[in-house]
Amino acid sequence: MTSARHDPMNTRFYNLLAEFCDGIADRRPLGVAVSGGSDSLGLLYGLVQTVGAGRVVALTVDHGLRAASADEARQVKSLCRRIGVRHQTLVWEGDKPQTGVQAAARTARYHLLGQAAQQLGLAAVLTGHTRDDQHETLVMRRARGLTELAPGLAGIPQASLFDGRMWVLRPLLQVRRTEIRDILKATGVAWIEDPSNRELHYERVRVRTELQTNPALELDVGEQRAIAERFRLAQEAADQITTHCRADADRTVRIRLHPDSATDAVKAAIIALIDVLGGASRPLDRRGKTTLEAFVVGSRDQPAITVGRTVLRRERGELVVRRERRGLENREIPAGAYADWDGRFRVHNLDRNSSLMVSAGQSRGVSPLFSRDYGQGSKNWRLDEQVVGGFCAEALIGRYSRILPVYEAPLARAIAQLLDTEPFPSVPGAIQETLRRTCDDKGRL
Repeated sequence: MTSARHDPMNTRFYNLLAEFCDGIADRRPLGVAVSGGSDSLGLLYGLVQTVGAGRVVALTVDHGLRAASADEARQVKSLCRRIGVRHQTLVWEGDKPQTGVQAAARTARYHLLGQAAQQLGLAAVLTGHTRDDQHETLVMRRARGLTELAPGLAGIPQASLFDGRMWVLRPLLQVRRTEIRDILKATGVAWIEDPSNRELHYERVRVRTELQTNPALELDVGEQRAIAERFRLAQEAADQITTHCRADADRTVRIRLHPDSATDAVKAAIIALIDVLGGASRPLDRRGKTTLEAFVVGSRDQPAITVGRTVLRRERGELVVRRERRGLENREIPAGAYADWDGRFRVHNLDRNSSLMVSAGQSRGVSPLFSRDYGQGSKNWRLDEQVVGGFCAEALIGRYSRILPVYEAPLARAIAQLLDTEPFPSVPGAIQETLRRTCDDKGRL
């Protein structure tokens, strides 16, 4: 393998990576998700050239969906051995779904990467998403009729926090795939072509093919403006929560109403709180948002509504939000296992001999109640009795505890502080600076 780092045409690529990595204050090793395709190999090789092989750990996920996947993982391992990079193959085991395979594979991939990042003590995991991936995503979302500044038109975020613990960073979102492939060709690195990239029943493949045959479709769909708007709204909603909200011990939240309670920031704050306190698997839909807006700005004669599995009630100048007493599950967690309850708590049964039953308590905010059946009777514990009950229960901050786009980080942090839960890890400095520049350029921050 030869080095193409000093070729003038590659200067921008290596400078971009060097600047990005310099902004990551955490000096632990960086994980790189490497499939063997051109984008991930380009990222891997670029990082080796900029930060050195010793600071890089390559992670290849073998989804087991194609007969050749195990062999491809071995090819990546062989390449890593040649350039002195530590490598691990992560295997998606168990039965695969018959439908929604791509979404399930993506979930499994990030779960496996998160486990590896924790076990190996990585600062973050970097992926090779490119400008082409961003264009495809924006074209698909625009086709769904999103308005000019809709949150979805912010596109693929430069960083996302998974499971509240692992930052996934995407430093190549402004780099074209052709640029990466030119560098790989110059360095003598061959990449693997994934045959699924030719299967037209996938929407992304159809869009990619159309963009290749009709480059005029690559319009500026305004993601920089959407990023600035989404980040600004998250900051203003966070300010509303910090200034006007308080939480009871049972996670009932009280919002002090004021003359500007109908602003976009207030509505964004309430929607985020509904997501967290209701624990629904899907975000509030258009109908739910319309119902909420009508209640917030409407007549005071309507004392309460239910939306997103929450009850909203006006009480003495405050808007009270809590989980409604409907659709509450009883869940049995096997000995030593983890499980989520009601989309609001992640529970670990520490007992190695008996299962743990989780059900709804009688508090207004519907806190969980824990019990075990010991044959001749049962014992019950509240949320604050975890030690004697032999379990750990972590309060979730809605879908933010599973996937947190960096644009939403201010709002997620404000809610975590309000509910007195574990704070989210700080946004890496490189991403903070990029966001600041984006918002400054648009006069938003």
